[in-house]
Amino acid sequence: MTVLSCEVQLEDNTRILVEGTIKDQDNMPISEAKISVLTKRGNFTGGENQYILGEGYSNADGHFSVISLYDRDEDFAIEIDGGDAYSTYVYKTNTLEYTPLDLTFNLETVSLKKLAAFNYNMVRTSGESYTLRYSFKYIEGFCLEYYEGITLNEFQSSCYEERVVSRFLNDSNPDFEWLLYVPLGEIVEFTYSINDEPEITEFITINEDNYDFTFTY
Repeated sequence: MTVLSCEVQLEDNTRILVEGTIKDQDNMPISEAKISVLTKRGNFTGGENQYILGEGYSNADGHFSVISLYDRDEDFAIEIDGGDAYSTYVYKTNTLEYTPLDLTFNLETVSLKKLAAFNYNMVRTSGESYTLRYSFKYIEGFCLEYYEGITLNEFQSSCYEERVVSRFLNDSNPDFEWLLYVPLGEIVEFTYSINDEPEITEFITINEDNYDFTFTY
């Protein structure tokens, strides 16, 4: 074996093929999506210790074919990143225990969801001493599938799960603005309480690519 670092070991004279097709939820091909073959990626946004073994992009038909180095590691991943416009998909497996037939990882058809930018702005207009406690419950634009051999392990997978962000605004921080990326067409659940009054919940359908939401209290 050829040693890349004290932790990552590459298979000598071995290359793998990673291939498949990327489409959106309307079954339309996605071009220019970035495909990265990684080791030591981690489960969510990647890790500081990750190594890129190979990279490529999908073509106009959504097809990709990437030849990559190969690392036998319990944390092997193929990441498909559609940029801000689409969700991210990650295929993970343990290559210490599994090597695909013909050294080919065929992901077949990978579906990414269109993402919308949800810009929310909380503005106090009622003067001092007013407080706002709020939360947004939404579906994140991320899907990780963990495979044991050719079998999906649903327990270790995490696909389009609910997330909650919350904040308390007062005299020290009366206003707040933030941006979330949410799958287009999903519903964001907005719950708030002014001056610790009973909570109120509203449901926001994200039906625009750039959805601006302003709430005043």
